[in-house]
Amino acid sequence: MIYCLNPRCKKPKNPDGTEICQACSSKLLLKERYRAIQFLGDGVFSRSFAVEDIEQRKVPCVIKQFAPLPQIQGHSEAMAKAMQVFEQEAKQLLELAEQYPQIPTLFDYFEQDKYLYVAKYYIEGKNLAQELQGHGAFSEHQVREFLYDVLPVLQVLHKRQIVHRAIKPTNIILKKSDRKFVLIDIGISKQLADTRLTKTNLRASTEVYTPIEQLRGGKAYPASDLYSLGVICIQMLTGAQLDDLYDPVEGRWMWREYIRNTGTDISDSLAQILEKMLQDSIKDRYQSASDILKEFYAGAIPRTTTSDRSKSSTQEPEKKAARWQCIHTIAGHLDTVTTVAICPTASIVATGSADKTVKIWQSDTGKLIRTLLGHSDTVNCIAFSPNSTGGETPPLIASGSGDKTIKIWHLDTGKLIHTLTGHSVTVFSIAFSPDGEMLASASGDGTIRLWHPGTGKLLNVLAGHSDFVESVAFSPSGDRIASGSWDNTIRIWQVSTGKLLHTIKGHSGGIWSVTFSPDSQTLASNSGDNTIKLWHPETGTLNYTLTENSDSAWSVIFSPDGQTLASDSGNDTIKIWHLPSRKVRSTLSGHLSQVRSIAFSRDGKMLATGSDDKTFKIWRFE
Repeated sequence: MIYCLNPRCKKPKNPDGTEICQACSSKLLLKERYRAIQFLGDGVFSRSFAVEDIEQRKVPCVIKQFAPLPQIQGHSEAMAKAMQVFEQEAKQLLELAEQYPQIPTLFDYFEQDKYLYVAKYYIEGKNLAQELQGHGAFSEHQVREFLYDVLPVLQVLHKRQIVHRAIKPTNIILKKSDRKFVLIDIGISKQLADTRLTKTNLRASTEVYTPIEQLRGGKAYPASDLYSLGVICIQMLTGAQLDDLYDPVEGRWMWREYIRNTGTDISDSLAQILEKMLQDSIKDRYQSASDILKEFYAGAIPRTTTSDRSKSSTQEPEKKAARWQCIHTIAGHLDTVTTVAICPTASIVATGSADKTVKIWQSDTGKLIRTLLGHSDTVNCIAFSPNSTGGETPPLIASGSGDKTIKIWHLDTGKLIHTLTGHSVTVFSIAFSPDGEMLASASGDGTIRLWHPGTGKLLNVLAGHSDFVESVAFSPSGDRIASGSWDNTIRIWQVSTGKLLHTIKGHSGGIWSVTFSPDSQTLASNSGDNTIKLWHPETGTLNYTLTENSDSAWSVIFSPDGQTLASDSGNDTIKIWHLPSRKVRSTLSGHLSQVRSIAFSRDGKMLATGSDDKTFKIWRFE
């Protein structure tokens, strides 16, 4: 079925293969590219259609059509003004989409037959209204996760003076692929409404989510979006109809009383945040999404706890424990912070994310220096070249991604120098050799590839694993490479020849991470079997096993002193191990979700951690 996009057409449905509408003689192919195949619905300002893009046949897309008022369409100067406003907004959103791939805005815009169109990628999943119907009340944890998904997007929009204006359950999609909430319908139609170029009636079904300043004066601010988001949150927490949560006599929301009557508990911290979001007066609400995120992170004050201690002489003195302090919690990514790295100078931290970006930060201030764009999938790993402190060779940073590539960037300028291709599956891990003359990459294709970072030339391919290779590390001596795989083995390779020296077996689950001690005499590995094992890399023999992890850890790393090991705990904490005693010295808490990556500074006094909560933290040992 092909749909005619003429709003006045009385019989818009046409058989497949039709090029001209059989009812009104309108062309059925927009811009010689888009063919409407399903009517999705109409909104306050627009109509939406699922379309076939003949240039990208396998990519599902949506077209939104905006109709300027008849008096605008019939007036050339007014129509020109409409197009000018439309193009300005479209260009801004197009730029936003290029910079922040996680934000679903648009990839094309145009005018045809005095109607305005934008093309967007289709997001598969149910909208929140559908989820609410089938789900009932959401838990506090689920509501917090919802806010962690949506608030960073609003943070980006509001910084660019873009107000959504129509935040409601039907404009929030729970993606089928990763179960993350995505805010849709961003931009164009609401901005055009300000110019009175389109029809602007506010439907009763959306009024309950709309703050008073929009209802009475038609004006909207960042705080207006936050009010709407707060209404959605109390609907999620209660599972009730919103009419049952508002007292028109007292003129206030009664959601907390409703929750108490159902016997449900909710933390004071979240309740206070929601109450402030729901204030009638703009000045009494949060003024930005950033303000709410700061409240969340301030409410999760990092605490450092110490394990029960042995009186053994190998145990460090009590006074040295529990001295890691979180100095920065930084929210700048739109999705999981999958990887962190600290520059050898310890003045710069790099982060990679599922939002497909690499970001460079000042470690002392937490200020963003630059964002590196270019990957088309999750950034899984990053590494600084050892000469990032200076020298004849330019300082480099490398990143590996789910797009199967490794990118090498100039650290000082952010310029892309090389894109290395050859892996056939996701790149999970990368590592520079100690002299900076070689870069190793590990992939889901079961291989480790060795590259020259200066030229981008492939030097060698190490094959032998029978499953994904999740981690790769050079020994500090520079003559060995260790690789960890989902085939439950660790392999030790000779760098100069690529010869396999040892296959280490002992884990009963896949290997997530491998790391050498500073003296190259010990290799640590962590696994899906919930253990961390310490090995002698020259012989492949097991030294001992650390067993206090209750869950499978993602990351493990030695401190430069060789006596300390840091690991995530398969949850939202980081364990600091004292290796001579084989005990956990302290546990660092503060992240709100799974910790994914850990990095030490060269002097061992700073630690960076990345998490599913979309933040990274910088800790200092003081």
